[in-house]
Order: sequence, then C-alpha cells, then structure tokens
Amino acid sequence: MLKPLIKDILSVQELSLCIQQLLTDAFPYVAVCGEVSNLRQSNGITYFTLKDKWSQVAVVFFKTVALKAQIKEGETLVVDGRIDVYVKTGRYQIIGYKVRAVGSGYWQQRLEALKQMLASEGLFDKSRKKALPVLPQHIGVITSKESAAFKDFIGVLRRKQWKGHVTLFPSLVQGDRAACTLIQALRAAEKIRSIDLIAIVRGGGSLEDLWCFNDETFVRTIANSKKPIMSGIGHEIDHTLCDFVADLRVETPTAAAEKIANEYVHCIQKTDALAQRFKSYACIQFRTFKQNFLLTTQHLLRISPYDKMQWIRTLIENSQRRLCRSFHQHLNGNNCRFTLCATRFKGFLFQRRIAQSIQHLRQQKQRFNLSLQHHLRTLFQKVDLWKTRLENVSLESHLQKGFLIPLSSKGNPKAYASFKPDMTLTLMHKSGKYCMHVKAKDGPLHSIS
Repeated sequence: MLKPLIKDILSVQELSLCIQQLLTDAFPYVAVCGEVSNLRQSNGITYFTLKDKWSQVAVVFFKTVALKAQIKEGETLVVDGRIDVYVKTGRYQIIGYKVRAVGSGYWQQRLEALKQMLASEGLFDKSRKKALPVLPQHIGVITSKESAAFKDFIGVLRRKQWKGHVTLFPSLVQGDRAACTLIQALRAAEKIRSIDLIAIVRGGGSLEDLWCFNDETFVRTIANSKKPIMSGIGHEIDHTLCDFVADLRVETPTAAAEKIANEYVHCIQKTDALAQRFKSYACIQFRTFKQNFLLTTQHLLRISPYDKMQWIRTLIENSQRRLCRSFHQHLNGNNCRFTLCATRFKGFLFQRRIAQSIQHLRQQKQRFNLSLQHHLRTLFQKVDLWKTRLENVSLESHLQKGFLIPLSSKGNPKAYASFKPDMTLTLMHKSGKYCMHVKAKDGPLHSIS
C-alpha cells in the first residue's frame, strides 16, 4: 500500500497549490506545438486551446505580453511559456511568453478541403437558399435536450412573448455518433408538416468539438431539405459547414431566438401601428360619413315629399277647421237671423198688410191715370202748335202768299247774287203773273218797294 508523501489532510485548494508549486518548479520553460482552437479575448487577456489529434492544453497570454503576430483560429503555433495550475479549477495551463507560427493544423486542413469540394458542387450558392417564413408558427429545434443553448433559445422566445409552438428533436452535438443523431433528428423534423422552420443550435466549442456539424452527409442532408433551416452554432468566430449550407446563419443560439422573436415583435408592432392607423382613419371616415349623413338627412328632410305632404295635410286640416268654424259661426248667425225674422214675421198681421197694399196700389193707379191724362193733354197741345208752325212754313202756304223771282230778258231765272238796284222783277202769284219794278238796296235783298 502506497504511503502519502504528505501525511496531513489537505484541502482542495492546498492540494492545487502543492501541484502548482511542483509543476512550476519542474517546467519553468516549455515550447509546445499545436493547433489553435476556441480562441477568445477578455479584458486584454487572450485565451485559446492548443491541441493535436490526441490531446489539448489551455494557453493564456496576459495583456502584459506583447504578441508580435496575430493569432488565428485553426493555425498551428509553437507557444513558448511555463506550466502553471489554475487553482480555482485545478486545471494546468501554459502561461505564454511568445508564439511562433508553423502552418495550418490537421482539422483546419480537413475543413478547408471539404468546404472547397462542397462549394464546387454549388451547395453554398445563394440561389439554392430558401426564404424563411416571416412569422413561423411551429419551429423544430435540433440540439441536445439538456444543453444551455436550448434553454437560452427558449428563454429568449418567452421573454419576447413569442406566440408559437416549439418542438425539440434531441440529438448529440459532440462526439463520433453526433452526426448520425443530427441526421435522424433533421429527417424526423421534416416529416412533420406543421413545422415551417428548423433551427439547429449549439453553444461554442473547439473545432474538433464542432466537427459533427462539418460532417459531409449531414451537410448534404441540410442541402436537400425542403424546409427552411436556420443555423445558430458556436460563437461569432466559429464557422461550420452547416452555417454555409443553411438558409440563414446567425452567430449564436441566443441570436437565432432573437432573430425569430424580433421579427415577430416587429410584425406585431407593425400590425399594431397599422391597426392604430386604420382605427384613426376609420374614426375620421366615420366622423366624415356621420357629418355627411346628417347633412344629407337634413337636406332630404327639407325636400322630402312626405314632409311636404305632412305640411299640406296640416294646412288642409287647419283650413278645414277654420272652414268648419266659419260655417258653424255663419250657420249660427243665420239661425239667429232666421229666428229673429220668424219672430218678427209672426208679429205682423198678414191680411191687414195685404189690404193696405191693395189700397196703396189703387191710390197709385189713380195718381198714374191723372198724371197720364195731364201729360197727354200737354203732348196734344204741343202737337197742335207744331202743326200750325209746319203749315205756316209749308210750300203750299208760300204759294198761296206769292213770291218774287228775277228773270232775264229772255225769261230765264237769275241767281240771287245778280240782283241790282232798280231791277225789274216778275211777281209770281196764284192769281197770275205780274211785272213789278222793285227798288233794292246794295247788298242782300231786304225789302221790295
């Protein structure tokens, strides 16, 4: 039975400190050749893993060390430094002083060769990539069930209040059997019709840890998939062939969930904005329509035949009421007058009025006869007077009296204008014809001598 070199019971920290002291004393200087993997920086300190085909060791370069060459992922370097133990985890590491580049490593060479072959076949062409759905309703996630990548993916979707369904297709994400399980999970996801997006996610790791995502069969399966595929593997500096052949590559699993959720949130916000705009537009249009409707209704009320008929009907009813009232008033007045007249008529002695009328007519007849007789006597007197006057001026009366007529020496009558003084006139009488010497004055004939 082996006896301990240190007989006292040690704590874990004390054990780590003892090992640190032993390794520091035993390896004050080493030069190690290997391939750079899992390169990262934090607060000016550079961390990476130096590995070969069989083993790996952690390397740390503090910010006090000035690196002459830039360290790149996948290249082979010679690191000069010393062995130290990180007491907190009990892991040993190399504290580097300087690096020397010697060329690309084994895994990187395999990756580049496979990448060139698949690229030459057109598997990475943009024309082959499918458009991702804007709002996926059912997402199939291919990753390890207990991985932090899946928890981060689900956590982001929940935090963003993404509304949809997620189905996990568990698989290995590291090791020799990982590629087969990834292919099986992908084929299982493709069989579900409701899935409209497949997300392949995994956390960061070294190139050999992520090598299952560079498997040629798995890459060709992704290229032949009929559903859109999103790749979120490793960190920003990690690149696998799965990233190149997928329809969309995002840096990390968290970024993949952010991409899906942000598109959903953006669409929701856009939908809410459009809904608000539509609501505002609808309110404005409704107010405008309401105002137009009120104006049109008022206009229709002004020109409505029904209202005019109502107005005419009202006028007719008012006129009818006034006519009825006037008729009743007139009828009542006539009734009153008729009653008064009837009353007055009853007070008269009808026979007496008839006798008085007959007596009045007789008196009028006598007066008319007297007036007629008087008028006739007056007319007879006027007729006799006018008869006497007519007889006096008649031709027979003048012939009985006689008349003068001037005659020429030949016995022809002369005009009154040819009378001259001391002219001899011939007197024509019914008793005979006499020649008389008549002395007349100048001018009209006034007398005969």
